[in-house]
Amino acid sequence: MTRVAVVSPEPTPYRAPLFDRIAERPDIELTVIYAAATVAGRAWNVALRHPAVVLQAPALPTRRLLHHDYPLTFGVWRELDRLRPECVVVAGWSVLASQLAMLWCRLHSIPYLLMLESHLLDPRPAAVRAVKRLAIPRFVRPAAGYLVTGTLAKRTVRAYGGDPARAHVFANTIDVANFAAAIDGRRSSARSALGFEERDVVVAYVGRFEPVKGLDTLVTATAVASSLTESAITLLVVGDGTLREQLRKQAATSGVRLVEAGFREGDDLLDCYAAADVFALLSRAEPWGVVVNEAAAAGLPLVLSERVGAAADLLRAGENGALVPVDDVDSAAAAFAALANDPALRSRYGKRSSEIARAWGYEPSIRAFTDAVAEAVAGR
Repeated sequence: MTRVAVVSPEPTPYRAPLFDRIAERPDIELTVIYAAATVAGRAWNVALRHPAVVLQAPALPTRRLLHHDYPLTFGVWRELDRLRPECVVVAGWSVLASQLAMLWCRLHSIPYLLMLESHLLDPRPAAVRAVKRLAIPRFVRPAAGYLVTGTLAKRTVRAYGGDPARAHVFANTIDVANFAAAIDGRRSSARSALGFEERDVVVAYVGRFEPVKGLDTLVTATAVASSLTESAITLLVVGDGTLREQLRKQAATSGVRLVEAGFREGDDLLDCYAAADVFALLSRAEPWGVVVNEAAAAGLPLVLSERVGAAADLLRAGENGALVPVDDVDSAAAAFAALANDPALRSRYGKRSSEIARAWGYEPSIRAFTDAVAEAVAGR
């Protein structure tokens, strides 16, 4: 049995189930060390069934700079000393716990695997890019291997001097088969409960109501699309955030019918996907976007911005949706109008989404994790 420690910023609903299953394996003794219960004020309710330690430490208020807190988790060394792992899996490099874990590994000659979800599509100031080019290769190059969320994260490995041949796909994902089965048969009751009629073409968004999500572009594009078609396009938004009131006002001013479902989990969230006809995520920055996995598993056509990390793997433009430039209202509106006008196109795209999603369940990622650990320990 191989002792493995994972160092991660916070529990998430798309990683915890994978760790739960890995912890059940007889060949791995897994413990996950979390830097905090949350580093970004998440409202997630994540049940952990794997051995875990949640560190307690004050945090620097760095959300405006880093988009998350920076907990001063010097206790991660104590936990690693206690666990004596043969391999450490480190999630990213942006929190102190991850940085200290990689240093601990270097000092103790323990191999570490770097888990990456970031991509290089987001614009950065020249100074930030310069600092990253100097600092990040120091984390990437010494790694024994990489666990990446998909195609774009693998490119990040190469860009920072790592060997992409040692990258394994450890996805931000869902239990695709069970999710799809749970959606089946819900459409009629879900649409009725949310107040939709048969003629309504529902464009759904699921996520936080924050500027980075491009909700202003989404509302404007929905308004323009409505002017291009006689179909009754309705915007369904699921979530909450600082832009809630602004979103309501913009929708009212633009003449967009807006249905707010609030923050939802479990069966309540399934109803929203079941009621939708199209899924849209027009983020200005999005390392991955697990809601895309959910929407694809639900059999929905996808309209995604080029900054959504999941688009490189889950979207096939012209097969299951459209990829649009960030903040391009006309392109998004054209995609919405085309789908609103053509039920057969929506059906074809939705079936293709389901097909693509099937390859992104839990089992391939669990195999990737165990293979990467075995390679790292063997290479030690």
